[in-house]
Amino acid sequence: MAERLKVEVKKQLSNFIEALMALAPSRNYVTQFLYLVKINGSIDYRILEEAYPDIVKDEHVRDAFAKAFGISFKDKIYLEPGKYGDFLAGFIDKVLRLFEDPEFLSKASSLLKEEYPQGIPNLAQEWLEVRLEGLSSQAYGGSAIKVLKEIVRVGRAKTEELERSLGMCRGDVIEAVNLLKLYGLVKEDPYGFVPSEDLRKYQKLLEGL
Repeated sequence: MAERLKVEVKKQLSNFIEALMALAPSRNYVTQFLYLVKINGSIDYRILEEAYPDIVKDEHVRDAFAKAFGISFKDKIYLEPGKYGDFLAGFIDKVLRLFEDPEFLSKASSLLKEEYPQGIPNLAQEWLEVRLEGLSSQAYGGSAIKVLKEIVRVGRAKTEELERSLGMCRGDVIEAVNLLKLYGLVKEDPYGFVPSEDLRKYQKLLEGL
């Protein structure tokens, strides 16, 4: 009886882990859309129309998303406060934090050795990898990676400082920085651009780019 109960608990834990992993923005197109909008506050319609045409360009899908998740599709696309999209994006943030907690990963992986022989993945790190890959594929991706590495190297940089140190024109720097902000890789404060918290934690991922 005890052994059967133990097997059932492991099965339920595995189901729980799989369900949360399926919500990760690195693995789910819908939650990726919601989470990107959430971390930006709002995003220009034309940018998301190009990045997520299946959601934004199709009127039927767009209307369904607007009503189901509480998304405003105007010149700026944003999640309406207190609606399901806003709630889900907040929940996803908690899931990412859970799946990078060393104790949670260690204990859960030890219980599910057969299901995850290499350990349960760090979804926060995985999400950063996906964003860096997506960034690299963009038109200004090469410039953006170059700018990002410089910001990480110095810790904080202004537009004019990036122009000088990288030998880039202002227009290219601005386009690159806009991409980095869109992907949540840098933040802007009164003193310049700084790496995001996730990037500070996992900056080794930049080495292969």
